[in-house]
Amino acid sequence: MRSGYPDWLRREGYGEGTVANQIARVCRVEAHHGDVDAAYETDRCRSLLDTLTYSTEDERRGRANPSKIPFVGDIRKNLATYKSCVLWYVRFRDADKNGPSGALFRPNRLRAPPASGPREKTEFRQELRSTARTLTDFDLDGRSAFEALVEASRYGSVAQAVASLTLFSHPATVRQTAGNAIFHSVRDQRRVGERGLIDGRVVLLDDNKSPTDAFLWANGLTRRGRDVQFNHVYAASRDPESYTALPNICMTPAFIAKLTDTSAAVRALLRFRSYLLYGWTPKDVDPPARPEEYESLEWAAPLPAVPDVRAAIERAMSTKPKDRTVVAALEIGWLFGTPSRGSLDQNKARVA
Repeated sequence: MRSGYPDWLRREGYGEGTVANQIARVCRVEAHHGDVDAAYETDRCRSLLDTLTYSTEDERRGRANPSKIPFVGDIRKNLATYKSCVLWYVRFRDADKNGPSGALFRPNRLRAPPASGPREKTEFRQELRSTARTLTDFDLDGRSAFEALVEASRYGSVAQAVASLTLFSHPATVRQTAGNAIFHSVRDQRRVGERGLIDGRVVLLDDNKSPTDAFLWANGLTRRGRDVQFNHVYAASRDPESYTALPNICMTPAFIAKLTDTSAAVRALLRFRSYLLYGWTPKDVDPPARPEEYESLEWAAPLPAVPDVRAAIERAMSTKPKDRTVVAALEIGWLFGTPSRGSLDQNKARVA
């Protein structure tokens, strides 16, 4: 294992506890399967990853541990943890070869995790083709249909699809905001664009536009991409301290976005991911528990760090003088800007 791996993990935004755990797991893999760098040079660790793969079908059939790593307990969960640590090491080596991971970011270059195994996927697809073909075959259950499609894909599970396809801001970007809201806004679909009072503070009454703007502009993104959505980790739609706070916003494909509202398991994963990256929760909310399957997932790296968040947002705002978010920010203030006293008084009088 290369000496630069711990520092790379830290640059990716991971805390010391996670770094120590990842290093310990790689060392344990090496103790029983040999040098992980040699495995990378041979086939980018593909053979090693195959050895550490244990599918739900293997579990159902009671198959033995295919690896040389001894442990007590659930074979699938233990091997998923070791497989995850190898996948992260492969990502480190790829980045080491091609330059910093942030420089590699392109929306279409995030890799999906390897398939669990050709035999299991072939069996599943054959079963799917021969049985469930329509929504009726899933008893009109859209969630079951979606889960079946994902499980037949390279992701293997909804949890892994969420981990691979969700993007968060880089911790270094978020630190510049101290986890505070970018704009003073809350959700009120019936009065979008108007001003309101929350605890004596003038706020913009909005839909999902101001959180979306906060995420895009703070991360220096000039476009949102097709069929993506910006989701709240915590549904604090009437809390101006959380509504446009970067730790509370993530970006997903639209087909996953619904789960951030309807799936408790997905919400738990996203909340723990946010807490691990930023140490953030909304006011008076306890830190989330670690989901049981979290360690077995390979999460997409955060977006590249933005060196000057304020400047990035101001550049975006300067090109949109009539934009609803921009107009409100200039009138009632925002994280890095204070309105004139006259403008603020006028807005208070308007909503009084």
